[in-house]
Amino acid sequence: QEEAATELREEMMRLMQDMKYKRIPYDKLEVGQKYHGTVKSVLDFGAFVDIGAESDGLLHISRISQERIENIYDVLSEGQQVDVWIAGKREDEGKYGLTMVEGLTDGPARRAPADLTPFADLPSDEWFTGVVARTAPFGAFVTVTLEDGATADGLVHVSKIKDGFVDNVDDELSAGQEVKVRIESVDLDSNRMSLSMREGFGGGGGFREPVDLTPFESISSDTWVNGKVARLAPFGAFVTVTAEGKSADGLVHITQIRDGFVESVEDELSVGQEVEVRIESVDVDSGKMSLSMKQPE
Repeated sequence: QEEAATELREEMMRLMQDMKYKRIPYDKLEVGQKYHGTVKSVLDFGAFVDIGAESDGLLHISRISQERIENIYDVLSEGQQVDVWIAGKREDEGKYGLTMVEGLTDGPARRAPADLTPFADLPSDEWFTGVVARTAPFGAFVTVTLEDGATADGLVHVSKIKDGFVDNVDDELSAGQEVKVRIESVDLDSNRMSLSMREGFGGGGGFREPVDLTPFESISSDTWVNGKVARLAPFGAFVTVTAEGKSADGLVHITQIRDGFVESVEDELSVGQEVEVRIESVDVDSGKMSLSMKQPE
């Protein structure tokens, strides 16, 4: 009897192993389908969830709830069981997005990337009428249609919605709202378009040329420099630093403000505050500089 029970257990284990490796093919996933999944990892911007498919799906923080989620770690944790729906698929990349809000899907329009070529050479000081397609904690996606009928979505980053600090995108914009935007940049390689609802500076082309970060390249990453907080964002703070008489803004990511978990940037820093930072990396080509307020490792 014990031998029979052992054989039964071994058979069940073999069946479970077979089931484990029979993953759902990507082409069988359909937008709107419901699945029961397991949270595999949690990041600041969202979580990856195993629904039994060949790859894990991304559950963005903006699709966890209809309410604004301030801290994803208060809501999700690794190993947690969740009910999700397929929100959208990117056929060209073999990736898919998830949502915990039934009906909150991308729709078929996102399956094929839009052709941004008609938008590439438009002046940055020209205004266009757009319609807010959807909002996210970091900004709003706005659909812009040109007179020749070309249409595409671009991102209005939260810092480009209006002058001054924007605490909550949903307090400023909503899906279906008509807005005026400028096209600040178009990246045909990554198929991304950046928009702004703010007036341009320096004759309308001020955002197109990246800041010259050459003077900051030679500064060692273990050297502390004085800086002043220029503006805050949910993901970190932009700090103005000076080298060789030239000033530029760098990003102190929320994870680089201090040791330990930072729930809210506003709890740690404020605009105009003087801080000590280290220059961790400089990308002269893109005009981006990463800073840290933490001790070097």
